Amino acid sequence: MKVERTIRITAATTWLPDARYPAASAVAAGAITAEQAAGAACSAVPVGAAVPAWWMGSQAARQCLGEHGVDPVEIDLVTYAGMTPGEEDPWSPAHRLARVLGASRAVAIGLAQMSNGGAAGIGWAATLMQADDSVRHALCTTAGNFSALPYDRWQTAPATVFGDGATAVLLGRDEGPLVIRSLGSAGRPLLEETFPAFHPFRPLPEPVSGPREDALGFASNLKGSREVIQEAVGIALADAGLGDEDTARERIALVSSNRLGAQVTDQVVRRALPRALRDRYRAFGAETGHLGAGDLPANLADILAGDLLGAGECALLIGTGAGVTAGAIIVERE
Repeated sequence: MKVERTIRITAATTWLPDARYPAASAVAAGAITAEQAAGAACSAVPVGAAVPAWWMGSQAARQCLGEHGVDPVEIDLVTYAGMTPGEEDPWSPAHRLARVLGASRAVAIGLAQMSNGGAAGIGWAATLMQADDSVRHALCTTAGNFSALPYDRWQTAPATVFGDGATAVLLGRDEGPLVIRSLGSAGRPLLEETFPAFHPFRPLPEPVSGPREDALGFASNLKGSREVIQEAVGIALADAGLGDEDTARERIALVSSNRLGAQVTDQVVRRALPRALRDRYRAFGAETGHLGAGDLPANLADILAGDLLGAGECALLIGTGAGVTAGAIIVERE
């Protein structure tokens, strides 16, 4: 989607619990080997223990709003994407979060897009702001607490480790360092049955009705994920006027995606990019691991905190979630 009306990233923040679970402790506990720890995408991950995911989200949101001095009453839309089963207490985490923030007139929306949730929230908000001038501020939040996993979080997948934490992104029209230039999204829901054939919070795989040659669906889903990312990225580049590879390379200074292991990133994400952009890829998350739905917003927060874009430079941020859905967002530093 081409974003023709000015929509700005006013602020973006990441909130993490203080407790850490280092790779060395996982090795000592016998969860992983020293070789596996050496190949992981992170050295330690934050752990929320009994802290509710929605509460983490409220802390990230307060921090985000406080950075720019926006009164919660001014928020028109709140999106919330989480991956914690039942969200521990509230039957609608999006509405709970809006209430405790004081966003008393906001429309609250909960999103179930797995690891693409952060991208989807920003996409929904930007689309609504394009269509309706009365929506002046949108707050997009994510949160996840993976402490209830029925296995050690360091065993999630090769070189990928779940980290607990929350993110918040504030969108506005008048002020903000980054402007959203385009959005791209794509899906392959036929892969839902085998991506993968187990729920993260269940100890055993669910049965699948399809062919058994690839019982966990890894091969088909690597290919499907690569295709859906390529489609979403292609839409975003074309709608931003960056469809030509030379132009894209000239304007795009940085590409980022989910905080997964290097093997998955290389095989799925980087291979889905135009060749001209593959060396622009930058990995984030060495201190957080995979934040579930929060990876794209956390990358956005790191880009802002590190002042990684110069005037006129763009970043391509990619999100992807099991199911399969992908989102791509192009932002520019003015």
